[in-house]
Amino acid sequence: MLIETMDFGFVQIREDDIINFPLGVYAFREHKKFVVLKNPDSAWMMHLQSTDGPKPRFILLDPYMFVNDYKPILPTEAEEIFGTRDPSKLNVFVIAFIPGNIRDMTANFKSPILIDFQKKIGAQLILENPNYEVRTRLFSSEDD
Repeated sequence: MLIETMDFGFVQIREDDIINFPLGVYAFREHKKFVVLKNPDSAWMMHLQSTDGPKPRFILLDPYMFVNDYKPILPTEAEEIFGTRDPSKLNVFVIAFIPGNIRDMTANFKSPILIDFQKKIGAQLILENPNYEVRTRLFSSEDD
């Protein structure tokens, strides 16, 4: 299957690479099918690309690269969608927001993207943890 992507032009994917998001992604509820694409220029960055067209596309990061003690407490919806509330049984990603200067990059640790690659199902859910933010700066101003 050939899809148009935001960053890589047209890309050939397999049907079994498609992840179904039954609830969509926040602000894009109408988009239900996505594929995770590796970024050839960055091993630590992936793209969650809609199969409907070049938009929406989200930059995904491994939250544990930035917050060693990240311990998401999944809501009850996780049990309904995935059959578990245990984050260790799922792939957990955060959506990054990259402005003009990558040093100003933030990520959404409050509402991660959760994917079960075996079941081909994903969701963006709001964690029960009160201490995680929607926009967490990834690099301190001291890094500048």
